[in-house]
Amino acid sequence: MRPAETKAPSKINLFLEVKGKRADGYHDIETVFMPLASPSDTIRISDASSGIVITSNDDSIPFDEKNLCWKAASKYAEAALINPAWSIHIEKNIPVAAGLGGGSSDAASVLLLLNGEYKLLSDERLAALALSIGADVPFFLNPQPSRACGVGEKIEPLGFVAPDIPLLILAPGFPVSAAWAYKNRLDSPRPGAEQIDKIITALKNRNWKELGDLIYNDLAPALHNKFPLLLMIKDKALESGACGAEISGSGPTLFAIYENNEALSSAREFLGGYFGPSLKII
Repeated sequence: MRPAETKAPSKINLFLEVKGKRADGYHDIETVFMPLASPSDTIRISDASSGIVITSNDDSIPFDEKNLCWKAASKYAEAALINPAWSIHIEKNIPVAAGLGGGSSDAASVLLLLNGEYKLLSDERLAALALSIGADVPFFLNPQPSRACGVGEKIEPLGFVAPDIPLLILAPGFPVSAAWAYKNRLDSPRPGAEQIDKIITALKNRNWKELGDLIYNDLAPALHNKFPLLLMIKDKALESGACGAEISGSGPTLFAIYENNEALSSAREFLGGYFGPSLKII
């Protein structure tokens, strides 16, 4: 195939409520996805002599069939009835196993690049392949502000372009297993799905103070208990002037929302001075 590349965006969950565990091991959720242009990975695909070859600037990720890009390429080849002979390079900038959807976004990018080249699968077939790879992968086939339920595959776009929210990504630099986070979720009072409507209104109105008050993650209490550093980061983000701070997805990465870019710049300096190199601030 002709060499091709694309940016793979990240995401945050402005709202995440776990409804229950399904027979297939996944959990039903209610969530609001927000795509982020930064941080992003870059996916490049070119010809290989045979098979699927994975390379990356990050040697902490798997390079075999455990890699989601490998799975995406393998499933595409099987569905399209072609013999794979592809080299896939993953330029990682999104923290790994961090709740930002990096692996899922990379896998979706592979599906999109391959189908852009071969044009052998319908959008519906591509979406089914994406879901077979991971619950977050379908969202990244067309990343836009969305409400989602099921395991995250029943996606309802909100109908507007992602606003430029003044926020910081706060990555403590260690991975968290999504399976652990869901398994150890604590029962606690929940705001209910009507809070999603309030979040959507705040987004439309670009009311960042209200949005900061509304963000929510069902998995946060268990993650705070297991990793007290995450609660410290949240507290310091609020001390820095954030309207709200929350864990994204299954963590451990947090995002902090500010009223404006001036407040954000001041907070970046404050948090960088407090945590130093132990906290990656994006």
